[in-house]
Amino acid sequence: MEQKKIKELLSKFYEGSTSEEEEAQMREYLSDPSVSSLFPEAEYFLKCRCAVPEPSWGFMDKLETVTHTERKMSPRGKALRYSMTIAAGAALLLGSYFLLDYLRPQQMKDTFSDPAIAMAEVRNILTVVSNNMNTGTEALGSIRAMSIAPDAIGEFGRINKKVENNLGRLRYLNGLKAPVNATENN
Repeated sequence: MEQKKIKELLSKFYEGSTSEEEEAQMREYLSDPSVSSLFPEAEYFLKCRCAVPEPSWGFMDKLETVTHTERKMSPRGKALRYSMTIAAGAALLLGSYFLLDYLRPQQMKDTFSDPAIAMAEVRNILTVVSNNMNTGTEALGSIRAMSIAPDAIGEFGRINKKVENNLGRLRYLNGLKAPVNATENN
């Protein structure tokens, strides 16, 4: 049972997760000569009984004086640093301007230097466009014939009214009874 407990405490010790009480308990177990002979690290563990001392008064101040050295720049060094900072900023600004100018779409440029040639080219293009538009309207001839149809329909409407008026005069005949044939009764 003790061996199992010692093995657990040793593994925790090697992981660095033992408390002071657990280390004291492990020292007590390993101080027994019959148990310490089973663990080769017992000799090392028993010799290492030194406690970790707390830092002395003023330790942090002494450490700060040893490790921290303040850099003092001469006025010439400050001026050089300031001018280098300004130069680097100006280089960044110029570089970004030229990069953005290069990536920006190019502005349109005039392709003709002579206005007379430019006007002739415009007329030529407008003539081609006009011919294309006229070519496309040839198929619309049959649709123009359809514009005559509403006028013809209006004529049918007038004819319809005349027929209705004339038939209206004959409606009284619907109320009359037809004569009975003698052959039908026999």
